[in-house]
Amino acid sequence: MTTNSKFLYLIILSALIFQISKFYSFYSEYSAWQYVDWLINYQGGFVRRGLIGEFLFQIHTLLNLNLGLIIFIFVSFMYVWISFFLIKTVKYIHNSQLNTLIFLSPGFFLYPIMNSEVIGRKDILFLFVITFFTFLEQKIKDKNLLILLIFSIFFLCLSHSIFLFYSPYLFFLFILIKSSRMSKIKLYEIIIFLISLITIFLLIYFNQGNEKIVSEICRSIKDFVYSDCKFRGQMFWLGNDAKSHISVQNVNFSHFLIYGISLILVYFFILLKFFKSKFKIKYLSLNKFNPITILIVLFLFTLPVYYLGSDWGRYISISFCGSFFIFIYCIKQKILTDNYIFKIKRIFFVLLIFFYSFTWTFQFYHAEKIKFTLKKPLSQIWKKK
Repeated sequence: MTTNSKFLYLIILSALIFQISKFYSFYSEYSAWQYVDWLINYQGGFVRRGLIGEFLFQIHTLLNLNLGLIIFIFVSFMYVWISFFLIKTVKYIHNSQLNTLIFLSPGFFLYPIMNSEVIGRKDILFLFVITFFTFLEQKIKDKNLLILLIFSIFFLCLSHSIFLFYSPYLFFLFILIKSSRMSKIKLYEIIIFLISLITIFLLIYFNQGNEKIVSEICRSIKDFVYSDCKFRGQMFWLGNDAKSHISVQNVNFSHFLIYGISLILVYFFILLKFFKSKFKIKYLSLNKFNPITILIVLFLFTLPVYYLGSDWGRYISISFCGSFFIFIYCIKQKILTDNYIFKIKRIFFVLLIFFYSFTWTFQFYHAEKIKFTLKKPLSQIWKKK
């Protein structure tokens, strides 16, 4: 085991402990954003983003278990699952400085550590699904692959609406899996995928939620939330119409500037890697154009979420996570060339890791400036002097 891999294992395990302990505090205080989102269910009628909440609610009903504890255990399991596959990822990247920089991008698993209010959000469902397909696809038979993909997309999108725009990441991974099996994408598979997205869009659009539904949901979970459940946090937003979620009118030039710079920095090393590589796959002529095009196109599919919502930092992070696991699948299956040599002296590499990965971040919501993570502790040390 190399020093680099030991360091990465330590970071992953530290992040896991921090995330679970932080979500425990959200669970203990009935947080209106991180915890309550998991309580949205169908007890008031079919409504967007309620699928996973209904599933957890039914476990609570059938087994007569504490619903809040079920949610805490479920979210903790998600983090353990993701951390397990992050650890498995280390063997694919630890010998490469460039791959290590991609792994430690400020937009990847370190992002929630730097922005703790992101911890416990439903973003982890997307990570759960994409790690499943990245590492366990060999256990899925060809005839079941499309079925499981469509099921996963319905599960994600009906648990949180924004995943509709991240589904192309899963479909491209599906293409790579089929290609690695020397199997072509059938026309009916593309049609089924598109029909599924249209169906999901219609289900979400016509089931936005209203005050009556929110009141019924809050009544069903009254023992696990505060009495003002329907007046704040995720429940409050669920009761508003679609127009209330549109965020463009609330942003200004500084937001575009900060998130634009952050996007470039977060993606810089993985874009460099893809730009200097080529697909070995001839299917769909993937080997004839630069792989960086794929990452750009997949990101463009997500642009509507920046119009519909304000959590731009989270959206950038989810996009990077999708790109990262596509990258890992390519390495794992050896379908991406790796001829580019990126190597700097160890001392400079350590300094680059420190400044790039651990000294800055960008807020998940309406960022006005780059957030320097060491500013507060350094200022406190200075005051003591």
